[in-house]
Amino acid sequence: MSAGVDVEVLTTTANGDRELPQHTERPACYDGVAVRYFPLGFPRRFFGVQGLERALQQELDSADLVHVHGIWNMPAWIAMRSCHKAGVPYVVSPRGMLERGSMGHHRYRKMLGYHLLEKRGLRRAVFLHATSTAEQAALSALSLEPPIVMLPNGVAPPEAATNPELRSRHGIPAGHPLVVYLGRLHPTKRLDLLVAAFAEARRGCPELELVIAGRADGVEPSQIGGDGIHLLGQISDKDKWALLEETDVLVMCSDSESFSLSVVEALARGVPVVVTKTCPWEAVERHRLGFWVEQNVSEIATAIVEVLNDHAEAEEMGARGRELVARDYRWSSIGTAMAGRYEQALSGRS
Repeated sequence: MSAGVDVEVLTTTANGDRELPQHTERPACYDGVAVRYFPLGFPRRFFGVQGLERALQQELDSADLVHVHGIWNMPAWIAMRSCHKAGVPYVVSPRGMLERGSMGHHRYRKMLGYHLLEKRGLRRAVFLHATSTAEQAALSALSLEPPIVMLPNGVAPPEAATNPELRSRHGIPAGHPLVVYLGRLHPTKRLDLLVAAFAEARRGCPELELVIAGRADGVEPSQIGGDGIHLLGQISDKDKWALLEETDVLVMCSDSESFSLSVVEALARGVPVVVTKTCPWEAVERHRLGFWVEQNVSEIATAIVEVLNDHAEAEEMGARGRELVARDYRWSSIGTAMAGRYEQALSGRS
């Protein structure tokens, strides 16, 4: 790998409604990384998996360190337990799953699970990885023993490419301005606020369209409706980047986020963003990349309208966003920084 780390990924075939092909013995190759995909098993609610524990135990004989991504699932529990038994150090990236908004969803069940299952595994990590200062603060508040390392996620946008069939395929009128949401359809994403804010903004701009792209995860598409709303479901990576080329403003109004990768992807394409203050994006306000607003319908709608009504300022917001991503969110520099943290942890200096 370019950062000097040999990586092999062990994961499940989970992929929304359509599982990925199994690769349990010989790894597949994804973007130059070896990946082994293990079939789902019982309990599917927690991503139960067949064969991963045995394979991981074999791999630990030659592993220097394991990086566990996410919690509240069987693969993570298996990995942390196996590493502890084998004496192999591991890092945990909770990926926002210990944030206030996430913990508030099924709160009592999660608090019980945290104290019975997660806390011990987290305490045994050589360090915990946060992707934003907000997530770093949330992890610090738990008073866990490992140090906390803050490194953002990165983005690797492809060369600009449009797809002239994208609008026609989904019934989106040509030339109409687009408000876009990219992400899971989950209750914590507050799509109810987005839909209401869009309806308010559309009163002054009848041609405005709202595009929502992502897989259902607790919110069914049938629960979302209204004039000018287009539900694309889960889209390919190619279509995602083509959609961003068409986007006038991206909106994120979740109850909480550890990072919000779609915000960085939009900025990389020069798209202004409207993000609520429940998400860790004060940089939007600091660098004037769009608007960082309170989590209510009126402020979200007003921000959308302001972006659409000032084309010159929107262009400048987009240019500043591209500059920020090029400077701070490239995988090459983030990967090198994480590799350095791995080395420090292995030498006992993390």
